Amino acid sequence: MAQNDRIFYACQAVIIMPMGTAPAAGGLVHGLQSVGMSSNFTLDQIFEIGQLEIYENVEDIADIEVTLEKVLDGYELIFEKTSAQACRTDLVAAAKARSDVYLGIFDDALSNASGIPRSVCWNSGMYTSSVSYSFSVDGNATESVTVVGNDRFWNAQQVNGGTTPAASGRWASNLTSAFDGADAPPSGVTRRTDVDISQSALPSIVESQGGTLAGDNNLHIQSINISADFGQENILELGRFGPYAKFVSFPIEVSCDFEVIATSGDLKSVSGINKNLTLPDEIIIRDTAGHEINLGNNNKLASISYSGGDTGGGNATVSYSFTNFNSLLVSSAVAPV
Repeated sequence: MAQNDRIFYACQAVIIMPMGTAPAAGGLVHGLQSVGMSSNFTLDQIFEIGQLEIYENVEDIADIEVTLEKVLDGYELIFEKTSAQACRTDLVAAAKARSDVYLGIFDDALSNASGIPRSVCWNSGMYTSSVSYSFSVDGNATESVTVVGNDRFWNAQQVNGGTTPAASGRWASNLTSAFDGADAPPSGVTRRTDVDISQSALPSIVESQGGTLAGDNNLHIQSINISADFGQENILELGRFGPYAKFVSFPIEVSCDFEVIATSGDLKSVSGINKNLTLPDEIIIRDTAGHEINLGNNNKLASISYSGGDTGGGNATVSYSFTNFNSLLVSSAVAPV
């Protein structure tokens, strides 16, 4: 088969399936903006007294990583796919879930990813390592997910003493047309007007900068950023080279940052002799596409930053940063695939 002259966005597609499940159309990631992969080969140098030359350069477990970013568009979220929908109900189960991530590379002479892939990268048994969500007044709402693992195979490879199918087989013969050139977001891509402020649950201090116009949407919020890092560490055992599992070191810190146009300062007094924080806040972010990011009702204000409004002509802004631990549920409106 002839090689491509290059690889660009129209000749790539990504499928995410529960570990051990054959690739299927329901695993296609729609609205994908970028995919990046890396491999890190761990080497441990051993020297000995009596010579300068290295005694042995020991290879340890190789770590692989895949980072995916998509727009929020009404399709199933990446985190839902990598966790087999466990992120809708249970963060512990979502962190433990494993998935297979496939990158298919198609003919670069076609206007959409179709036909038999020229090459397929199969990332096997991947764990979700980090997730983040971003909403801004000047761009698209996005989701970014990083998955980690130890097994990556390109096309036909030796796996545990056996041979995997070639590229077309790993992708599955019934997926020769990943995209037909007419794919479109079911709800439209989420932009600033689609963030459903009135149906979201926000901390009262974030709402304190609100304007005088009627309506819950007049809060001057410029951006919302939510992130969580799961870590994922190897569990090793004697007699085995690779890890038999990965685990998350709980607790998981979940952060949520709000940037708001300042209208009256940051409005938070600080005492050095008394406690400064009131009861925890509930945070739920919703959009009109049916996505919901639920951080629960135990979020505490961690920091405030007041900046801007200088002679450069910019507006003063306040950044409110909240944290919780082990509380992050994510869902879209579409039924699980």
